[in-house]
Amino acid sequence: MEAERDELIPWLLAERLAVLTGKINREIAVYINRKGSITNINIGDSGTVALPEVEGRRGKTRLSGIRCIHTHPNGDGRLSSVDINSLLSLNLDAMIALGVKNGVLEEVYIGLPSDQGDGRRDGADMYGPFENNDISLNHLFDLIYERDGIIQVTAGTGRGSKEKALLVGLEIDAGRLINGKSEGTRSLEELEELALTAGLEVLDKVLQKRSVKDAALYMGRGKIEQLGLMLQASNAGVLVFDDELSGAQIRNIEAMTGAKVIDRTALILDIFAQRARSSEGKLQVELAQLKYRLPRLTGMGGQLSRLGGGIGTRGPGEKKLEVDRRHIRKRISSLDNELKAISKRRSLIREGRKQNEIPVIALVGYTNSGKSTLMNILCNTDVFAEDKLFATLDPSTRKLLLPDGRLALLVDTVGFIRKLPHELIEAFKSTLEEVVYADMLLHVVDAADEEVEEQIPVAEAILNNLGASGKPAVLVLNKMDIVLEKQRLPISAAGISSVEISAVKGDGLDELLKMIMKTIPSDEMEYEIYVPYSAGGVVSYVHENGKLLEEEYTGDGTRIRVRMKRARAEKIREFIV
Repeated sequence: MEAERDELIPWLLAERLAVLTGKINREIAVYINRKGSITNINIGDSGTVALPEVEGRRGKTRLSGIRCIHTHPNGDGRLSSVDINSLLSLNLDAMIALGVKNGVLEEVYIGLPSDQGDGRRDGADMYGPFENNDISLNHLFDLIYERDGIIQVTAGTGRGSKEKALLVGLEIDAGRLINGKSEGTRSLEELEELALTAGLEVLDKVLQKRSVKDAALYMGRGKIEQLGLMLQASNAGVLVFDDELSGAQIRNIEAMTGAKVIDRTALILDIFAQRARSSEGKLQVELAQLKYRLPRLTGMGGQLSRLGGGIGTRGPGEKKLEVDRRHIRKRISSLDNELKAISKRRSLIREGRKQNEIPVIALVGYTNSGKSTLMNILCNTDVFAEDKLFATLDPSTRKLLLPDGRLALLVDTVGFIRKLPHELIEAFKSTLEEVVYADMLLHVVDAADEEVEEQIPVAEAILNNLGASGKPAVLVLNKMDIVLEKQRLPISAAGISSVEISAVKGDGLDELLKMIMKTIPSDEMEYEIYVPYSAGGVVSYVHENGKLLEEEYTGDGTRIRVRMKRARAEKIREFIV
């Protein structure tokens, strides 16, 4: 059946749709192009029909040239929020709803993309109700052509908007309640922080409680179908899952919802890619992304199943999937070699520090706990610090002069987070080695965070996996300036001394430095030395091998008070007073 070119609604078709809707009590959607040809038919439940991507779209700067006519079995022809968002997201010419009751067409409502005067389509104009066979509504064709022209001319003049996303979590075990929030709820809130950091606009969060994960869809089929409707109603284009998904799960969910699907791991990798500044950091992120992608290529769409040409692949041809796998494996091998070379250079630097007997202190802890801010205040430096997750990606090393005159090196490292992708830990091995070979750890925590007691063991578990547990350490309770005393609970970590500070205000730093001096292993002692002028070379030796505290010239020689390693002091024992 075809419609006349100037007939907005083929009334014979509308009446047949009404009869069929009455019999099956389900919505029916028909898509018609401007030539009057039917391009698609879809059937949904009695609540709403899922509206798929339509054929014949002409790009985001034009209307699609297709109108949708669909039925409402409850007799109400008014457009729903799903209808309106589908009109806008699919660039439809019009969304037409037929109110059907007992198989009879009762009323008709029509929605057209609104004219904002600048080419933007962020709303819809409603027309109706119309009765059956009302030909007066055909004049709406003129408005459709007019608005298509306006949109075409002015499109692209506005600023780009953020991708809109729905966040999805699965709770198998509620875990420990904190402020009435289950573990799944808290994890989803952290996912929201990650999404905002990545530049997404979060529209809603969905948490399903379920005894086990679904192997094919991660969660229940009904919930996935519900997510599809939520995507249409909210005009979101991305689903972000609070867990790592397999390639098959990603493919299945995308097929059911029509949205882009990313998991927590991919989101974190994306943030790392945005944050990487040094060449080493960029290499590490690329390696992690490739190792994540490789086992998921089969879930990345049918385009990877095409056959590639024989030239360069030989034989009868090779599937694009296999070509991609081969290229990725080759690039992974190349990146591994580059990072091994970087690791060797880092090893040489560490050997130099060891020979110079300079202790290394590593700042570790949960992301956004204030590690970079603490480094800036202790070392009087300007390491990049921002109130965002993973603001620090590339490690920074700065000199720290302790009150007792000793010199140490303070190393700022990438923050930890729950469900930290193993691909990242493996790729950032050369960077995280700074933690493994450090002489002391400062475990910085955000004492004002309601989940601080949960974050401490997360960081400890990662340190244990790295082989960095058991080192001398201090638990640094940061952001005490915003901790409310009446809400404060004791915070501790097994076998570790703690100190309360505010890196922003500088409170508690003297006590922290005392604990560092007490904790860092040292074989230095303070000596008083008297060197006669006849042995002037000893004075030069003392200056080169010790930390001068006081020097006084007398009539017969030089009296010096110095802090020096015991082994070096042995060489001038005869001059020690």
